Amino acid sequence: MLNNLQKRTLTALLIYPLIILIILYSNDVVIRMFLNIIIFISSFEISKMCFYSSTKETNNKKHYYFIATVFISIFISNILIKNSAWIFLIIPSVLFWLYIIFYLANIKIIDQIKMFNIFYFFTFLLVISSFYCSLYTIYLYSHKALIYLISIVAIGDISAFFIGKKYGKNPFFKVISPNKTKEGFIGSLIICLLAALGYCLFENYDLNFIVKVMFLTFFTVLVSAFGDLFISLIKRRSGKKDTGNILPGHGGILDRVDGLLAAAPVFLIFSYFLSAIIQ
Repeated sequence: MLNNLQKRTLTALLIYPLIILIILYSNDVVIRMFLNIIIFISSFEISKMCFYSSTKETNNKKHYYFIATVFISIFISNILIKNSAWIFLIIPSVLFWLYIIFYLANIKIIDQIKMFNIFYFFTFLLVISSFYCSLYTIYLYSHKALIYLISIVAIGDISAFFIGKKYGKNPFFKVISPNKTKEGFIGSLIICLLAALGYCLFENYDLNFIVKVMFLTFFTVLVSAFGDLFISLIKRRSGKKDTGNILPGHGGILDRVDGLLAAAPVFLIFSYFLSAIIQ
């Protein structure tokens, strides 16, 4: 019988190559279908945590409204992307994540919420729609850039886990996620920057572009940690241990893409304004 770490590792080893193959060798239609599947499952997991009818409440329509509204927002996102107006969705998303960093850094107590209100409804709607918009827009700009984003966030997540497990002593945000440590976080930043430098040297980029990529990588990995913490906060407030159980060793889809929720819009906006689209 496999333990949780072995299940986690095996699942990652199976999923990551599959995602890379889809990005490299599929077409636009397949990518959109793949992203829509991720969005649907993620939306359902959020809704189940926050809006899903409990056994005591049989008439909660927020669940259905949320799922329907998400797909309306995806339709609108596609229109924005088609007309090169995605920035009108991504900038509010980046501002939201900057606020979340400030909010999480100052939170003292986490209370369980019995009923999530309309504020959370639109918060999750912004997070999910900008997540789709960012990934699809990055894909259209450069397949390699999307692979780089997914890879660097995965490296950051894995290195933070193992470095924190081996050397971690000081909790990063104890009130939200006591298992995450400062040592793990700092170690993941260093590992990701070294990986980014190695990649840039391998690709023989010039010094100016290397500096841009290093800057981009630093902030992408930094904000991805807060995406992870944000979902951890929502799980605690909803009284859930995992967002789901679809991925052995990981939990739900949200447990796997939580860092990307924040990293994707930040990666896109920085790449765009720095003219640092990885080709």
